[in-house]
Amino acid sequence: MSSENNNTYDVMDSGGGISIDHAKNSKKTLWRMIKALAPQKWLMLIAFLFATLGVLLNLWAPNIFADAINIIFEGVALSFSEGTAISIDFGRLSEVILLLIGVYLFSSIFSYFQEYAMASVSQKLVLSLREQVSEKLTKVPLKFYDTNQKGQILSRVTNDLERVNEILRDAIMRLFTSAITIVGAVILMLRIDRTLTLIGVGAIVIGLVITMLVGIKSNKIFTDRQRSVGIFNTKIEEYFSGQVEIKAFNLEQEVIGQTKNSIDQLYRDDKKAQFIMFAIMPIIRLFNQIGYVMIAGLGAIFVIRGRISIGQILSFFQYIQMSQEPLTEASFLFNSLQSAIASAERVFEIIDEEEMEEDSQVNSRIKAPKGNISFENVQFGYGKELLMDGVDFEVKAGQKVAIVGPTGAGKTTLINLLMRFYETTSGSIKVDGVDTKKMSRHYLRSLFGMVLQDSWMFEGTVSENIAYGRHRASKSEIVDAARMARADHFIRTLPNGYDTVMNDENASLSQGEKQLLCIARAILTNPPILLLDEATSSIDTRTELEIQKAMDHLMKGKTSFVIAHRLSTIKNADVILVMKEGNVVEVGDHETLLQKDGMYSELYNSQFAS
Repeated sequence: MSSENNNTYDVMDSGGGISIDHAKNSKKTLWRMIKALAPQKWLMLIAFLFATLGVLLNLWAPNIFADAINIIFEGVALSFSEGTAISIDFGRLSEVILLLIGVYLFSSIFSYFQEYAMASVSQKLVLSLREQVSEKLTKVPLKFYDTNQKGQILSRVTNDLERVNEILRDAIMRLFTSAITIVGAVILMLRIDRTLTLIGVGAIVIGLVITMLVGIKSNKIFTDRQRSVGIFNTKIEEYFSGQVEIKAFNLEQEVIGQTKNSIDQLYRDDKKAQFIMFAIMPIIRLFNQIGYVMIAGLGAIFVIRGRISIGQILSFFQYIQMSQEPLTEASFLFNSLQSAIASAERVFEIIDEEEMEEDSQVNSRIKAPKGNISFENVQFGYGKELLMDGVDFEVKAGQKVAIVGPTGAGKTTLINLLMRFYETTSGSIKVDGVDTKKMSRHYLRSLFGMVLQDSWMFEGTVSENIAYGRHRASKSEIVDAARMARADHFIRTLPNGYDTVMNDENASLSQGEKQLLCIARAILTNPPILLLDEATSSIDTRTELEIQKAMDHLMKGKTSFVIAHRLSTIKNADVILVMKEGNVVEVGDHETLLQKDGMYSELYNSQFAS
């Protein structure tokens, strides 16, 4: 009858979906990330230990440098005071220089091991998150996929996880070393001169306040940017997959406009994020330079008065730089950490998605499945809204059932309920007298074979795709299944026959050829019950005929539910289920339903009577 352009993942209207608002609870997400890092606590402690040792050596280096400067200055000053040639204690100087080289060498070694350890920590955490997300995506109900766009899901699985990885690898440890460096530098500056330290710390505090204010305000900005990335990915994915429709309806200019809108929004959000990351730098640098100038002027006076040595003032400048650089960097790192928290929250939203009800405790099996199917007062809906109410019908083993009705009538929903892709609200669906809820989903689905219009293929050889439901099938069994599905002839025309690798989009095969491969897949698994979606006019006549012959062979002796579009299929069906607005309104064969002069008769007269 009327074509429903959907597949097993399409149902009637449903609610829900992933929220893409800005981060709701940064503290909770941060604490959750910390708990997720617990298994790597010893490796993190090692990383922090190496980082601490490296920072302490770097803080020691200016003192050693000051000793070298003082040795040179003392020799020069002595020669001027006595009017003799310059005499420098090169023995002491060489010892100090060698010590300084050793300090920098070991600092670099510690830094290497710290970065290596932290990279391992971040990789293991992200690996764990990827495993959790991958496992979750196999356990969520199909409503999750119906109510969330592919681009948004992919953005979370790829972009957000990668951002978490990058920030954990770099930002956390650099924030830690920055904190130690600032504290250590301030302590060492206090040992040199308190007045100069007060000026330097004053500039640091002002910069720190600015950094904190920016960090607090930046969370929503970075979350909005990630959301825009997800929307942009969704649009691009839609346009790539819908090129034929776009060109057929002359919508190129409209698509360009929509793409431009999403790009412009991404540009605006990215611009705000870039402003936060880069425009704040001149302000921080200004306060740093003001403090630097004041220290230079006052420090020169102190050296002249003999309050501090020339080596001390030079080392003080180094400590000022060592404390200012981490603070300046902290503004970037803090903002990056906010971005990572927003990304992590989006990932955790997937991990926290409600899973399908566990059914490992139910283990009813059918000794010799025949294929009797019955719906007994089945109700289905979301919440209090029922989309299917009181459906009753019975199908005997081996019967061919045609499901007909207008678009949106619920034909695919009926199939999804049979397979337990969705759970009934009340009532029962039975196979050979056994309630499907008393069987595990894994066992139940092994009783069904499914062939859809939108035939799914994965990247692998043709043989692997045919054997997808039965991995241990022999090559001869695969070839026999392909022959019965009338697919062998075109498979042998492929570059490597059955060993031809199919690409991501299966561009080398037509829609009809892919459907023939799916029929071969169903023949190979040989289930007692079949769920089929007939080819529509989008397939050429010759291929449609091949598909019909293959389906006829496949359905022999099996209970078959067919979402029917061809008059011959409908007329030859043992049982016709007429659906409207989610309910089965008529049940019977072709002649019986025509005599009722009901909805089936109306559909038949409007579409096939001529």
